Amino acid sequence: MMAVTRGLRAFVLAGVASLALAASAGAQTIEFVAGQLGGGWYVMSTGMAKLMQDKNPGLQVKVVPGGGTANPTKVEQGQSQLGMGLDIFAKAAHDGTGIYTGKPHKKLRMVGQSFSDNYLHFLRAAGAPETLDSIMKKKDIKIGVTKAGSSDEMTYRFVMEHYGQSYDKLRGNGWKIVQGDYNELASAYKDKQVDYMFIVLGIPGAAVIDMAKGRKAELMPWPEELASSLAKKYGYSRGAFPKTTYPDAQKADVPTIIMATTLMTSADVPDDVIYKVTKTLCENTAELPKIHASMSVFDCKTAVKTQPIPVHPGAAKYFKEKGLM
Repeated sequence: MMAVTRGLRAFVLAGVASLALAASAGAQTIEFVAGQLGGGWYVMSTGMAKLMQDKNPGLQVKVVPGGGTANPTKVEQGQSQLGMGLDIFAKAAHDGTGIYTGKPHKKLRMVGQSFSDNYLHFLRAAGAPETLDSIMKKKDIKIGVTKAGSSDEMTYRFVMEHYGQSYDKLRGNGWKIVQGDYNELASAYKDKQVDYMFIVLGIPGAAVIDMAKGRKAELMPWPEELASSLAKKYGYSRGAFPKTTYPDAQKADVPTIIMATTLMTSADVPDDVIYKVTKTLCENTAELPKIHASMSVFDCKTAVKTQPIPVHPGAAKYFKEKGLM
């Protein structure tokens, strides 16, 4: 009897182990590199990750912080399987141009765009006199900029270049340049460590709302010459903040430049995984604005109409099935 009991127990344990192995084999875990903590991309990625997991049992999606210019490389190298990106940087990375010169990211693929339009914000504190056009000629300016590797910071470099400036030159003129994530920059602004803010966010940006409520702010228009130069040289698009975007910081529409958010992946990621991701997002578009208001612009009918980088075969399969590609 004892031998039979032991045999039965061993059989049961073996069965449980087999089921555990099968479950493990069926599970899929992917990393999703977002934006900096406190920013719109991080909120969007976290919400999309939850949606993907809820609709696909066995799929686990881990969200990690990232940045607009660094994310293409993280995806290309296989560190992350999904990544938030911007059309102009995704294309430059794939082609090996601009800041990626000599390092083409040939594995880089897209799931779709635009999941959000990203607006270039330039804010000044109430009482601060300078515009974006005049600020580069002044001394003793205190400004907040995000960390290197973000689309915000790279755009700031383009702006400095346009005016013949650099970090070293500005600091030599007495500038205080505070760099951090959005939460850190919001705190720096409210604590009066900086009087100007240069950031890129989907609208309305939570960090901007927080800043404007904690300390009076004014959303400033982009100079026409600067906007034309960045559009021609780097592919930025024109846009404007509707006057209702930040009631505490604007009284009318404010012109700016924008970039489209592109969901990136790698050619190495299995087709079935990206098919699931694409299907989930396209068949639950009504849920996206609940994650972040700026995601209301996403439309699967036009998600791959513009292709700054090639479409992943898994995504293409879904779009073709629906007659969208």
